[in-house]
Amino acid sequence: MWLSSLMLLGLASSCAVRAPTPGPQDRYLIWLGQGHRADADAYAATLRNAGVGDVVPMFALTRSARSWRECAHDEFNLPPPELHANMVPTLQLLLRLKTDGLIDTTLARSVYRPPDLNTCAGGSQRSRHLHNQAIDFDLPARADNVEKLCAFWREHGPAANMGLGFYTPTAIHIDTAGFRTWGEDHSKRTSLCLTPAEKAAV
Repeated sequence: MWLSSLMLLGLASSCAVRAPTPGPQDRYLIWLGQGHRADADAYAATLRNAGVGDVVPMFALTRSARSWRECAHDEFNLPPPELHANMVPTLQLLLRLKTDGLIDTTLARSVYRPPDLNTCAGGSQRSRHLHNQAIDFDLPARADNVEKLCAFWREHGPAANMGLGFYTPTAIHIDTAGFRTWGEDHSKRTSLCLTPAEKAAV
């Protein structure tokens, strides 16, 4: 009898499944409910009126920084209203990258950063994240990601004022604050887009 009871107790314990950890979309909804919904709706309306409202989902477009925990900051953040429209050219560029299959826009990891968070996250004082013009993305680990992105940057970057930075081959930065490229040390010579000859000439 006691053996049967122990078996039933073990079965009950094994069936007690912990609640799944909320994903980023669920965490975003929780954050909205903490008094941010009206401001988020106003930002979304600005982007929608500019024709780019659905390029990057809002839960991804409001991601503050990869290091938000270490910086004791909210995971999500909204730019002030005067910076809302700054994101439009970047989203127009991302729409082209998304259409070409070069970017998964749900994988945005850092967008607008206020000065204190930008400093904590190691951002430059001239960071375009401060002006709501830049987005950092994660890339799937595919061998041709860098090659295809760099080809796009060379062909379309000058007209789009495209900045393309590589922190690693799978962690990138995109903005529309000037045609340029850089690598892990924030200099042009470490960009994954440059050929050895181009790097030697820098």
